[in-house]
Amino acid sequence: MKSARHKKSQKIVNKCYKRRGWLSTIEHYLKGKKIDVLAQNIKTKYIIANEIELTPRHCLENIKMDLKVGCNEVVIICENSAVLEAVKKKARTNLDNDIFNMVSFKLINEFIPTLHGGIKQNSRYMREFNTEINLESNLE
Repeated sequence: MKSARHKKSQKIVNKCYKRRGWLSTIEHYLKGKKIDVLAQNIKTKYIIANEIELTPRHCLENIKMDLKVGCNEVVIICENSAVLEAVKKKARTNLDNDIFNMVSFKLINEFIPTLHGGIKQNSRYMREFNTEINLESNLE
């Protein structure tokens, strides 16, 4: 069962992709593999598996399986920089360069400014950001 933190991160990432015009689904099954947030570009059909990692425990399995089932890219998303660095180090040490180059590593905070105010003002995530920012300018 997913924690409340994990579910909240999934919602943030899902909403971010939808705001950019991508198809996006939380807990999407692709060829038997469950992906935290699957995003697909409508025009190019490019598929990104977004995996929320609260610990580095399952990151390698997620990366390998996401690519095996046909995703073009994997984005590993963490809440804090310590976990992100641990995940990145584990991936760099254990994955072939070809696979490692298909993975990007981001903090959940990188998704928040593109949401156009989609998070409740009392959210702990929102408090970390200046709510005066013109969020529309961050959309691609």
